Amino acid sequence: MKKIILFILLLSSIGVFATQADSLFVKANKLYQSEKYNEALEVYKQIEKHNINSDDLFYNMANTYYKMNKIAPAIYYYEKVLQQSPNYTDAAFNLSFAKRMAIDNIEPLPKTLLQKLNQSVVMRFTYNTWAWLAIGLSFLFALLFLLYHFSYSTGSKRLYFITSFASAFLALLMVAFAFQNYKHEKANTEAIVFAQQTEVKTAPTASSEVSFELHEGTKVKVLESLDNWKKIKIADGKIGWILSDDIKEL
Repeated sequence: MKKIILFILLLSSIGVFATQADSLFVKANKLYQSEKYNEALEVYKQIEKHNINSDDLFYNMANTYYKMNKIAPAIYYYEKVLQQSPNYTDAAFNLSFAKRMAIDNIEPLPKTLLQKLNQSVVMRFTYNTWAWLAIGLSFLFALLFLLYHFSYSTGSKRLYFITSFASAFLALLMVAFAFQNYKHEKANTEAIVFAQQTEVKTAPTASSEVSFELHEGTKVKVLESLDNWKKIKIADGKIGWILSDDIKEL
């Protein structure tokens, strides 16, 4: 009985906070529309503190930072949106404008045909989306196979047989895409440079030589961590060590 009461109280508290979060979100949006960007941002941050990973929340935070000319956090939150929802077109569009404010103009390495295919197809959706598509196709396969089994018409049997195995093949393909996407995400931790200007060293020590410099808003790939240093790689293939405090991981 106690467990049931605790469960009901937990559900009630979640419902109350969801209502509070909605009201805070509306309040922050009104402040943003009134061009009170500092106040709007503080309210958005109150919602974020409760680990609410909302695309709309991150998008509005990014827009607010952009209006305040804070390039690094603006790019960071646009990237957060696209990390969760790669097809969020408004975030992608605004991100392209925010990147123009960044100082570093790094020419990315040319991609192979396989990399382009992977980016345009496999990375088009998150691994969760691919997984749900696979589940849906699995149910479709089961339904079509049952229809095939109980059908008496030769033409219908042929149709259900072909479509059921086509759906099974597609389900397996979606599973492969989900796995590839998940593996890529775990192996490719990215971060945004938050320091206005920072030196990237040849080794994880303050006395080592400077390899190159980066400025706020640049996206990097994190390869390794050591004490208060991160080994990073930038789009043109250069590698070096940067202070952990100078970047923020996505």
